[in-house]
Amino acid sequence: MENMALILKDEKVSRRLNEKIKNIIRIYFAYFKIKFLNEIQYKIPAIAGILTQFAWGIMNIMLYQTFMQEGTSDYTVSQMATYIWLNQAFFALFNLWAVDNEILEECRTGKIAMELIKPIDLYFIWHSKTLGVKLARVILRAIPILIVASLPFMGTFRLNAPVNITALLFTIITLINSVGIMLAYLMIMYIAVMKTIGSQGLRTAFYLVLNFCSGSLVPIPFMPDAIVKILKLTPFYYMQNVSFNIYNGYITDMKEIVKIIILQLIWFVILSILGKKMMNKQIKRVEVSGG
Repeated sequence: MENMALILKDEKVSRRLNEKIKNIIRIYFAYFKIKFLNEIQYKIPAIAGILTQFAWGIMNIMLYQTFMQEGTSDYTVSQMATYIWLNQAFFALFNLWAVDNEILEECRTGKIAMELIKPIDLYFIWHSKTLGVKLARVILRAIPILIVASLPFMGTFRLNAPVNITALLFTIITLINSVGIMLAYLMIMYIAVMKTIGSQGLRTAFYLVLNFCSGSLVPIPFMPDAIVKILKLTPFYYMQNVSFNIYNGYITDMKEIVKIIILQLIWFVILSILGKKMMNKQIKRVEVSGG
């Protein structure tokens, strides 16, 4: 009888846990859907963004092609051009300015108090909102950029196909992991903003660190070996840099790719746990200014 009671108790606990997880996932996707559908409607800003990314893409390719003539990198022109176009196509996904500004406004005006009384973790609310905004902006911009950049008239500046199917598969896997790391980093920025009245300065600092260290500003293969070794000790190296360099054939060693995926998961867990602990600590001492 005691064993039967313990089994029934374990089943009841397991059932409650499953229901709780399902409820969190349901609410997560509800917030995601709202932000995604709202953001996907802004077509004019998307067109402006596409033209801007094209202009920057062409200028960057011309600039780095000049550097390559001096032997500053072991990149080929094809690999470099492909990296640049992928970086421009997914710019909104890995850029700190493409975030949910409502969250920053809530921190500034004190409306965050309304979020704190909801029966769900604030961390997951912000996570889902930000993912919805970023995916909507990427879908609007990435597809036209990838199509046009891959057309033959682009010549040596064109976006090339992945080196093989395996490279495409690992690109997708590492890209998903990269987005997870990026969102975990963004959550830490949001939490840091909770301690301030204005977000501009702190946001700029987070942006500059990410932009340089992730290879968004300067592709990492153009950096000195000493800097690359340091960056490999940070989560920034394992963001879009590795995904795009697997796609263009710069990273081909299977052992290295497996190591990259493992380190991506480790960094995602570390940043997520850090952000969650910071969130719980900050909520206990949050000061609401405004109203």
